[in-house]
Parts: sequence; structure tokens; C-alpha cells
Amino acid sequence: MKSAFAYRVYGLAVASEIELPELPASSHDAPIDLQIRLGEVPQHLDDVQHQSSWFEANARACLITVPELCRLHVRDGREITIDCKIQPDGSLLRGADVRLYLLGSAMGAALHQRGLLPLHVSAVGAPNGVWAFTGPSGAGKSTLSATLHLGYGLQLVSDDVSALRLDQQQPVVFPGPRKLKLWQDAAEHLRCDPGDLVHDLTGTDKFQLYLGDDGRETNADPAPLHALVLLEPSSQPCAPRLEKLSGGSAFDVCLTALYRPYMADWYRPRQAVMADLLTLCSRIEVYRFRRHWSLSAMDEQLAPLLDAMLVADEGMARVACK
Repeated sequence: MKSAFAYRVYGLAVASEIELPELPASSHDAPIDLQIRLGEVPQHLDDVQHQSSWFEANARACLITVPELCRLHVRDGREITIDCKIQPDGSLLRGADVRLYLLGSAMGAALHQRGLLPLHVSAVGAPNGVWAFTGPSGAGKSTLSATLHLGYGLQLVSDDVSALRLDQQQPVVFPGPRKLKLWQDAAEHLRCDPGDLVHDLTGTDKFQLYLGDDGRETNADPAPLHALVLLEPSSQPCAPRLEKLSGGSAFDVCLTALYRPYMADWYRPRQAVMADLLTLCSRIEVYRFRRHWSLSAMDEQLAPLLDAMLVADEGMARVACK
């Protein structure tokens, strides 16, 4: 099947046989970096070096199995083959769920195979550069980026995964898919249109918000990464505090932000990955942001973070859009 769709994501020209509404369209004339196809994939890889209940990996490829949904074969960072059920009209059965794994685990593996540095972060653009937010599940990465994008008009760069390149003095972030993962309470607080929400396979009260052309900036050209922020929400009321980190504490934040570090071990020497993280740590600002986790008090709790992010744009409105 001829690739009917052309996209650009993470700095890569993508040709796809299936429609990917999360990605910005691109020209078919661009040289292809990554091909996405439908087809059969091998039952097992040859020369398997790493495996678990849901993946196998060797020096050039990985095979991802999502029971009762799909199997994804990622090879050389240049090709992803999807083996899944096709409906009579030619569309994918549970297409949104398939795309969730395609643009998550499979794309992350492709980025590692290509030698990029994928981080498990949500990121927005500010006047002084991109700010990326990391932390454990439930720390509020997506909710914070959604608030900054939908409420304060900051550009969404990516949610869940960001791809970095370190071959310049300042690390560069490549934009990701135009979507956000939100829990139902966060979506309601941000007054998202229910018609724009797609139920997320991973949680009964979690949704994907596909931004599309909503009049706000979503994707743009690669941009310099200014800061990486570790989110530490508190269940108890406390004053918000943004603390700048250095040395080992800053490196630990960079290390924990690496997207699926075991995938990095599949395709690159660990010393090379550690060297990249040390370089990253030396070229950006690293912070810890501690605040009380409360949607109703979100705006007032963001004050110290916004002060740092908007330092280059004193005239920007500090009141969230309602």
C-alpha cells in the first residue's frame, strides 16, 4: 500500500499508510526518515538480546505486543510495521488505542534506535526557551502543560515524550504529537469540550485531548531547551517553591527523565547515554517545583514557576484565560 499520509514529528519526516490525526501534516516531497506500514510482523525476533512479557529486542529491532490489540515491529529507527485487525471499511479496529502505542512505545523505541535522547516529559515553549516537566505518574505533568497552554497561551511542544538532540551548544527539543493526556477532573477544570476528548485505553477516567487547529500554537520548529523541572506535588497545603538544583541532584533529575532507559541500553552503550545526560545537565537549568496539588488553587500555586518562565516577557498576561 502506498503511503497516503505525510507528517513531521520529532524532527522526522514520516510517511504513513494510516491517518495520524495527532501529527502535523507535511509535504510528500520531503525525504522520508520513518515509514509506518500495515502488515504482518514476525512472531519472534532472531538473536533476541532483551525480552519480557510484552517485548523482544535485538541489535536492530524491537517487537512490541499489546494483547488483543496489536503487534508493532520497529526496525533501525526507520520503519514501524503495525499488525492489527482491520475493519471492513479499511480502518483500524480500536484505532485510537493502536495509535496510543504507536506514538508512545513504538515511537520511543525508534527515537532510541536513531540515537536521539527521548525524555519522559511534558513541555511548553516560553519566552526564554522550552520548559520540560518530569516526575512520576500522577505528578501532574500533562495537567500543568495543559494549564500553561490552554490557560496562559504558551506553546505546547509535546506531551509524554520529547526528543532532544545535543549536537549544538544548547540542547534542541523537537516537537511531538498534538495531544494531551488528561484525567477527567483536569479536563473539566480546564473546560475542555467533551466532544474533543477520546477515552484513553490506560485509565477509565483518563482521556486524550487532540488539539488540532484550536487557534493556539501547538507545534513549531525545533527550539532550545531552557529548563527541566521535577514536579513534586504535596497532598498537604504548602507554599509553592521553585528550587534550582545543581551537581548530583540535577543529574538525577535528568537521569530519571530519560524515556524508558532500558530501551536506551538496547541500542547504545550505557557510557554514551550517561555522557549525553551529563552534557544535558551542564547546558540547561534544572529545578524542583514543590506545590500543593489542587486544581482549584492551580493559578496561585504557579506564581513562582511563571515568574521564572516569563522573565523575558514582562508584558505577558498573568491571569489565566477562563
